[in-house]
Amino acid sequence: MPYFLRRVDVRNFNLEYDFFISVSRRWADAMVFLDTEFPDSIYNSAKPHYVLSPAERYALLKANVEDIQPIQVGITIYYIGRYSITWQFDLCDFDISRDCHVPKSITLLESYGLNLKDIRHWGVPFIWLAQLLINYGLIGLGSKAQWVVFQGGYDIAILLKGVWLWMRPCTMMTKAILPATLESFLAYTRLIFCGGIYDIKCLMWVCGLNGGLEWLAKQLMVEHEVGKPH
Repeated sequence: MPYFLRRVDVRNFNLEYDFFISVSRRWADAMVFLDTEFPDSIYNSAKPHYVLSPAERYALLKANVEDIQPIQVGITIYYIGRYSITWQFDLCDFDISRDCHVPKSITLLESYGLNLKDIRHWGVPFIWLAQLLINYGLIGLGSKAQWVVFQGGYDIAILLKGVWLWMRPCTMMTKAILPATLESFLAYTRLIFCGGIYDIKCLMWVCGLNGGLEWLAKQLMVEHEVGKPH
């Protein structure tokens, strides 16, 4: 099956915008895989993560997502037996001199080839991507796309943040972006991701498996196509 990787920044956004539209319209019920790169969690709990209640875990996620800026978003549209097309969107929102980040995580990302200076200069605003996904039916009311993540609570929350900022630009000047409670967040998630979300990590737990994505790929004999795994 053909596989394509398309890197997107401000220099080719309009061209890729048109191609993305044609693909998303043609395969409106496709599976969409999501991954984000961000400067790691800047807030941590004094208690071990496994003893936190769902409400406490959400409060921690909310605090982190509201104060961090995404660096890249990867989106793969997969239609069974036909094509697998991946877009890597470079985003200009993260400014290392201004925004909160974990230095060790930045060093790790750079070791895998991310040039943060170039991404800051040539990247597109995050809300452009949010608008693209909403306008052409991959998220939002009536969407049939099924989204797939791996341990993707932060990935989903970051994308929802972008959607919220696009829908309500005035919130860019305020602290509160994500819903205040876990229940409201889940309701918002169901509204935006109408076609459903599948978290591979959760599916692994159901099957009695425990490991990272690279481990799972080896078990399933799935080869890494492009880029450096991390």
